[in-house]
Amino acid sequence: MNLLIVEDEPEMIAAMSSMIENYNKEIRILASSSPSEAIGIFEEHDIDAALLDIRMPEMSGFDLAEYFTMRKPDISLVFITAYNSYAQEAFDANAVDYVLKPIRQERLYRALDKISKELAERKNKRLEISPKIQIKALGKIIVSSGDSILKWKRKKSMEVFSYLLHQEPAPVHKDILCELMWPECVPKKASHYLQTIIYQLRKSMAEVADNRILIEYADHCYRLKLDCVMYDVNLFQLAYRHALAQRNPSMELLMEAEQIYSGPYYGEECWVWALGKQQSLSIKYQRVLEQIIEYKMQSGSIEETLFYMEKWFSGGFYGKQSQYNAWIKTNTGKDESALR
Repeated sequence: MNLLIVEDEPEMIAAMSSMIENYNKEIRILASSSPSEAIGIFEEHDIDAALLDIRMPEMSGFDLAEYFTMRKPDISLVFITAYNSYAQEAFDANAVDYVLKPIRQERLYRALDKISKELAERKNKRLEISPKIQIKALGKIIVSSGDSILKWKRKKSMEVFSYLLHQEPAPVHKDILCELMWPECVPKKASHYLQTIIYQLRKSMAEVADNRILIEYADHCYRLKLDCVMYDVNLFQLAYRHALAQRNPSMELLMEAEQIYSGPYYGEECWVWALGKQQSLSIKYQRVLEQIIEYKMQSGSIEETLFYMEKWFSGGFYGKQSQYNAWIKTNTGKDESALR
């Protein structure tokens, strides 16, 4: 088992590490007093479980847990804190256990027992391994599972699915869907079209997504339910939020956000209802690029700075053209058009 400890008190890390070694010497312990450093450890190693302090300077244990579970939904989490007021929030985050400081050896052992039990049960379930389910909405919309890609029976099927994803996890009344998708049709005909498309979507998703993407129906409303699905929009927004939550933006998370953003939200489509979110995500991507460019300029890396400036100009962004043009002229003797 690879166990990650994230605790801003080094003496507490040492104490817990000693207890864990006494519990089971085969557990590989990785530790950090910095959440941003812990993210790097998490990315480099296959972490099975994490012991997380809740109150930390850079980001809370709950934010860190959210980051971990978005990338590895089956990670086992235990929260550690001196305060007993976070119990409900901890279990809402699907924690295995919640341990109060000062930590007693027998109490930590009980938490480790729970982790071991959960990992053993999970290992048994993995006898039949299912591939990752992924949804891409940045650029071209793609729903995939391993080598299998969801095929749309018709263009309108893709739009209905995309709109439910756009509203997820909120339910959407069937009348709103009908009016939005078939404004020219009488209600009865539009309702028939919608039912047909929902039936086809459910059938196609069952074949590709193994019931981990569901369309639920209740109180005349449809709702898209995602279960352990890698959704690029959520991953981008999470990396963006955590990267800029710190006083000094995390370059690692900025680079991750930049790589995830493969194009405008539903970029190949012209759906009016998607334009607001498309613009919002584009503004965030612009800020990510500008933070990266500033870092590269300060580090003196001309080629990498030019690489990200080219992306910035290609995005049609505004506000820093003069500054970037002046830098390009000074460092290359050319103007911005030479980048394209």
